[in-house]
Amino acid sequence: MTKPVPSITEIPNELTSDIDLASPLGIVRQLRQSDGQIYNGYSTFPAISDQEILDRFETCVEMAADVLRSPEPARIVLSGAGTSGRLGMFVSRAFNRILPKSKAIFRYLIAGGNLALIKAQEGAEDDPNRAVEELQSVIGEAKKVLHVGVTCGMSAPYIAGQIAWCLKQPHTKSILLGFNTIDRSRNHPVEGWDRTFRDVAVEAEQSNSCVVLTPIVGPEPITGSTRMKGGSATKLLLEVLFVEAARRAGLLDSAGTTKLSLIQQLSRYDDVRRSLYQQERDLSELVHLGGETLRSRDENAYGHLYYLGAESAGILGLVDASECPPTFGAHFGDVRGFVGGGWETLLGSGADLSDQGEWYRIGLDEFASHLLPKTTASDLVVGLGIERMGPEVLSLLERAYSQGAKTAAIVVNAGEALPSWLNIAVKPEVGSTGPVDGLPAYAEYALKLALNALTTGGHVLAGKVYGNRMIDLRISNNKLFYRTLGIVTTLMGVSDEIARESILKAIYATDTPTEAMRTAPISEYVNRATPREKVVPIALLIATGQFNHAQAKEALSQNPIVRNLVGQYARGKA
Repeated sequence: MTKPVPSITEIPNELTSDIDLASPLGIVRQLRQSDGQIYNGYSTFPAISDQEILDRFETCVEMAADVLRSPEPARIVLSGAGTSGRLGMFVSRAFNRILPKSKAIFRYLIAGGNLALIKAQEGAEDDPNRAVEELQSVIGEAKKVLHVGVTCGMSAPYIAGQIAWCLKQPHTKSILLGFNTIDRSRNHPVEGWDRTFRDVAVEAEQSNSCVVLTPIVGPEPITGSTRMKGGSATKLLLEVLFVEAARRAGLLDSAGTTKLSLIQQLSRYDDVRRSLYQQERDLSELVHLGGETLRSRDENAYGHLYYLGAESAGILGLVDASECPPTFGAHFGDVRGFVGGGWETLLGSGADLSDQGEWYRIGLDEFASHLLPKTTASDLVVGLGIERMGPEVLSLLERAYSQGAKTAAIVVNAGEALPSWLNIAVKPEVGSTGPVDGLPAYAEYALKLALNALTTGGHVLAGKVYGNRMIDLRISNNKLFYRTLGIVTTLMGVSDEIARESILKAIYATDTPTEAMRTAPISEYVNRATPREKVVPIALLIATGQFNHAQAKEALSQNPIVRNLVGQYARGKA
């Protein structure tokens, strides 16, 4: 039987194969090289600036402009799971603010609903039927609809279900946006459905009502972590798409601005990337502080990383923080984001979810009252800003400093002097903050890259990866179960059967899985695995054949740096 060709987003990136051995400066430089693939391309695949992609992108722009011109009730729906859904919210929010009120027609959907903006909702992206119901609800009575389904790895059943439904609707057009080829898209069965993602992607490619837009931005610097390049490419493509569509629809004042071609608009983000990484020394020092913080795990100290910001800078901090638990298996309190105004700033009045638990208390006032009094020298508090942080953020930073916490700032186009008592300040200069007034897209892009570097580099230094593979992720959905299977087979050089058996032993905390366990649906594994700690590291150790479940758990309690334990086994095997 021919082994499936792996998704490009799941292939280890050769540029970062030694990222776990690199210094903080080396980590930043490897991330810079990897991010360059967004624009420079990967292997022989079509890149963002290649003509075949630009031609499809031009069609997408015209589709969006047509909906924005419509005199009838219309909707543009941005939909995704995880990072894709959060960025859909971010872009929808931005365009509803800068366009005339009558054209504030952007809506977003995220698998798991608004709770998933802060904390992943297990299994939500695996339900294509629920996805269709949610799409129908948000479309309402609209007579003209553009649905943009974003799935970086071309894998989410949530998006497949919506695309399949849209293909049958006469007044709806779709864009399927991802960074993997159709032939490498997910072809696994979906529970409760009779199709695979690939089935839908193939149908969409053949349809006149859907554009499949799949520029290849290369493998992620940390395998499978599509919050990074996938998220960055999603943000810039959606922003260029809707800025240009709004201009063509006559909704943006272009006076005083230079009309740029699509390729020039896309290239502007590459200029921003270069500007950000010119701060590599300061950025690497920040990564070093992040690593110190996330490694603080003894009985007397437990380090936390806190982001504080206003408006879109604070929201980007929330997004980056929310991605750390599913990506790195981090505790939810390890990295937290707080924004001035809390939920009202994020989603507007009436959307307050702070009563849903501690993790949903996201306002700066919540940080001030509940966490600031507990900050210690083990913690790192980072102020975020575009042009300025603002007095509230600066005041909280100073109070954290007075309590002995490490403090830092990331301010893009800083228009004010920053305090000398900060441990480090990263201050990239990117020229214009954005393509039009009220949309600081370029500054946000620089800030996103910096935040990704901080938490990725920090978790690398904390031993969360082996080579450039995540080995402490939480199995919270179908996709992550199969990713775990690939991690165990590849790193330990074992068969799929041994890898699966090792994973089941880790999930069920047993050395003898029953037949019922072996034949259970993936959703059962997800439900069992999600609340458990160190499932993947335990499975890796069991797969060596040298550990039973109890021994693997004990070994990790003595040495939580998983790559050391696996490396010791590999050296002994050699």
